[in-house]
Amino acid sequence: MSSRHDSSNPFEPTAHEAQESNSPREYPEADLMRGLQLASDTVLRLATQTHAAVARGDAASAEAARESLEKQLALTTRLIDELLFDGEVRHTTH
Repeated sequence: MSSRHDSSNPFEPTAHEAQESNSPREYPEADLMRGLQLASDTVLRLATQTHAAVARGDAASAEAARESLEKQLALTTRLIDELLFDGEVRHTTH
């Protein structure tokens, strides 16, 4: 099984639930950058899935993809904040 499917990977879409800590940086910057790349790739994939579901008129799939996209965007934003503000509690402007 690849690391992309490892449930302990802090950069996967469902990991946002476990990463609520406001503690100082827990991961080296290189790991955060790799995580940001993976998170960004996931945002793109989920946005594409949402678009495709809307285009085919599949409301249930579109809603499920939109909810996943919303969670992934929150995770991605936290990774950006971590990198920009060195673990301080701040939030990027949306």
